[in-house]
Amino acid sequence: MLLLPIGHVRNRVTKSRPRGWEKVESVIEVLPEHTAKLAGLEKYSHIIVVFYMDLAADAPGKPETLTLESGHEHGIFATRSQLRPNHLGVSAVELAGVEGSSLRVRGLDAIDGTAVLDIKPYLPEYDSIPRARIPAG
Repeated sequence: MLLLPIGHVRNRVTKSRPRGWEKVESVIEVLPEHTAKLAGLEKYSHIIVVFYMDLAADAPGKPETLTLESGHEHGIFATRSQLRPNHLGVSAVELAGVEGSSLRVRGLDAIDGTAVLDIKPYLPEYDSIPRARIPAG
């Protein structure tokens, strides 16, 4: 399996953090060979960004479970931790603007330099589940 980046994240975040991503403003710099693929994306208010959390790849002793702030233990697949087997991140974010080969976004939980693998428009009829549930606490 070969995955190649289509661009990179640019922001002021240099290390992962557990909270506050909703306030982070980032620019996704799309590689020139992919610029034409952005046509029409500016019509959407939100996009889904798939990215590779490369710094997590070097994290020692990848745990199978994590203890959350609530004190409850959850398996890695029940968290948003970057310590995943394949280090893939997926985030639905606000698209603030498209300028040439640059996308301005808000809420992307990726640090500066992160490789972007794919971008998709957010479609509420497919991507929103109003009755979805999450655990309390």
